[in-house]
Amino acid sequence: MQTGKSLLHHWQACRPPGDPLPSYEAVVLGRLGRLADRAALVTTRGGQATGILWAGQDFGAWLAQDPAGRPVGPFPVESVPVHAFPVDVRQPIDEVVAAALATGEPAHGRCDRLSAGVVTSTSLVGLPLGNRWGEPFVLLGLDAASVRTELVQAMFTATDQGILALSTVRDGDGRPVDFKIVALNEGAERLLERPASVLQWQRVGHLFPGTITARTIATLAAMVERGGRESFELSRPRSDGGTLYLKVEAGCVGDLLSITMTDVGDIKAREASFRLLFENNPVPMWVVAEARDRFLAVNDAAIAHYGYSRDQFLARAPADLVIAPEHASGLGLPATGALHRRADGSAIEVSLFERALPFGGQQAVLEAAIDMTERRLAEARIAHMAHHDALTGLPNRVLFRDRLGEAIARHARNGEESVLLCLDLDKFKIVNDTLGHPVGDALLREAAERIAGCLNPDDLVARLGGDEFAILVRGIALPVLADGLIARVIAELARPFRLDGQDCHIGTSIGVACLPRDGTDPETLMKNADLALYRAKAEGGGTFRCFEPEMDAWVQARRRRENELREALAREQFSLVYQPLMSAQADRILAFEALLRWHHPEHGPVSPAEFVPLAEETGLIVPIGAWVMQTAFAEAAAWPDAIRLAVNLSSVQFRNRSLVETVRDALAASGLDPRRLELEITESVLLADSAANLATLHALRAMGIRIAMDDFGTGYSSLGYLRSFPFDKIKLDRSFVSQVGENTHCTAIVRAVASLGTSLGIATTAEGVETAEQLAMLRAEGYDEVQGFLFSRPVPAPAARLLIEQAADGSFGSRAA
Repeated sequence: MQTGKSLLHHWQACRPPGDPLPSYEAVVLGRLGRLADRAALVTTRGGQATGILWAGQDFGAWLAQDPAGRPVGPFPVESVPVHAFPVDVRQPIDEVVAAALATGEPAHGRCDRLSAGVVTSTSLVGLPLGNRWGEPFVLLGLDAASVRTELVQAMFTATDQGILALSTVRDGDGRPVDFKIVALNEGAERLLERPASVLQWQRVGHLFPGTITARTIATLAAMVERGGRESFELSRPRSDGGTLYLKVEAGCVGDLLSITMTDVGDIKAREASFRLLFENNPVPMWVVAEARDRFLAVNDAAIAHYGYSRDQFLARAPADLVIAPEHASGLGLPATGALHRRADGSAIEVSLFERALPFGGQQAVLEAAIDMTERRLAEARIAHMAHHDALTGLPNRVLFRDRLGEAIARHARNGEESVLLCLDLDKFKIVNDTLGHPVGDALLREAAERIAGCLNPDDLVARLGGDEFAILVRGIALPVLADGLIARVIAELARPFRLDGQDCHIGTSIGVACLPRDGTDPETLMKNADLALYRAKAEGGGTFRCFEPEMDAWVQARRRRENELREALAREQFSLVYQPLMSAQADRILAFEALLRWHHPEHGPVSPAEFVPLAEETGLIVPIGAWVMQTAFAEAAAWPDAIRLAVNLSSVQFRNRSLVETVRDALAASGLDPRRLELEITESVLLADSAANLATLHALRAMGIRIAMDDFGTGYSSLGYLRSFPFDKIKLDRSFVSQVGENTHCTAIVRAVASLGTSLGIATTAEGVETAEQLAMLRAEGYDEVQGFLFSRPVPAPAARLLIEQAADGSFGSRAA
């Protein structure tokens, strides 16, 4: 607003310090220059504009033209009363002048003038001036430029509705056969899912061929023939596979049609939701007319609860259900609610809840009938749910603590002793993660049934949450408990669970605390039983441990070890050693297995049997495993091409879905040929035959990596897993090798695995070879590879390189001869 800004600066420059307003003489007389052309002086009375004393040439021309810029005749520019102007001019002048007089400061406004569908907007500024002859003047300034807006276009684009202008296309006989799109807005582009450049000037039938379009064209053609307006609904497929529901309103003037399309998908969804909630609601519900003289709809719950068929319901009036007060005596029902009679003649007390709503194009009332008897049953169910686990039906933690409190109170009264067992399921997380939560839930339900089946009537079992359970046993000696109940529970949960078509093995660990020996309050007893449970799990699971006072210190030490393990990687306390895998038939190194070691700065070497399970429990095995791969791959890349590298993978690493990317990145960084890499897994990776884990193994094998099954023969389903994945190698567990030739069972397994590998074309490795006799027998059975102390203990990387050099000159193999 350049004119307004210039006038404002001029007004401010003429305002003397300390005076409220600059004078008329200072601002106007001889000072406005060219600004006077776009200014007018307004007289005032009582804070309101009264007339225009004078107006400059441009201001006068603006007053004397319509909004389209066309002159409407000369207009006097002196002493014109403001009320003589049309309202579109008078109103903004009144507002600007009143605001300037009220504040004593410049005021801004805008004049909007409409003509022939065009709105012209002009900005005004009002500057109050002192007048020594009377009430103040206001100097009006007119902006140098006006903004012109086509009103129809503004309205056309200001709505989310789709708006189309169509022209009728007629055939040779003059019949309407199609419609051409003349104009459309952005809403129509969005609903029709095509840009205006494609839609405009095209025939509707050519753009959207099909039966839906054909029916729509026929409807519009009939409307054109008879004139007037038409409203209908249609649906059409969306590009995303969904369905678009439209309400279409059409009006025609001759052969021109105006179409408005509204997306009513939300309304349809609400209607569908209402129907779903109404029809499938377990509470008896019906819809009655606003006058409550007839039923309009009734749901299945009402039909089942009252015993009337749907037709019988709809043929009745709502009052037909009601038992009149004079007939209610002797029914034995309280009078707190309404009394209804069911089809079999029985009376029920109900509470009615109602809400007005539109239904089928008319106002109606939705009513829900709550049977008070059912409500009382529901309240009992809610009370049960507050104290019982929803999944298993067992008592929950709240009820268990109440019963434990009662046991403590009994001990205080009569000295009765009790035993608390805390247990959780070994390997449950693996089953839950691999087979999914529904199967995990089924496992928990069956485990709960098995535990409950081991108890006496006075015993209590509860599910505390997750896979944690607790048992409270009254008045029994611990030795008897260990030989009886505890042994039964461990045995029951050790039996395989048939889930999702396959057997799953989990087991349980149990912690025991005795009342009063191990505590006389719930918190202490639960804490001590948990400590004993923690110790049982740390010792491999499948067993029980009784609380001992030193367990607290042991747990604290274990938690310190967890923290130290977290710091070990950052502080570079890990290292790798390498143990050779030899050809069974020739004294030749085929590969090295990378093995992780941890040297604690204070306590020295920490056994892998201690820290690897801890790393798996805490999830630290994932970053540690990535470091192992980066380090071992870089070392192996410098070995001769004929020597492979074997690296163990934990089942926990497979839960991290970036495992393939981690392996690929380590290979790329080291330059190691993937064909020289063997990844060893145990059957826990394939426990439950996880589709995701199988996909990961296939992705690794597609890179050229060899996959070996480690500890073969120790699990329950090793043979079955050979059908799940085409392994390149199986490694016979050292427990069988150590007794080969001594134990007939072990010897048979050694022989069977060798035969199995040969028949399936899978390489076989025997680990734990320590004697020449074991080696001779393994060679005789046809094993491909052997590994053990007979050849070399695990050695650091420099020593491994030395073994490679010795093998190259023939001096290494002699030690295993």
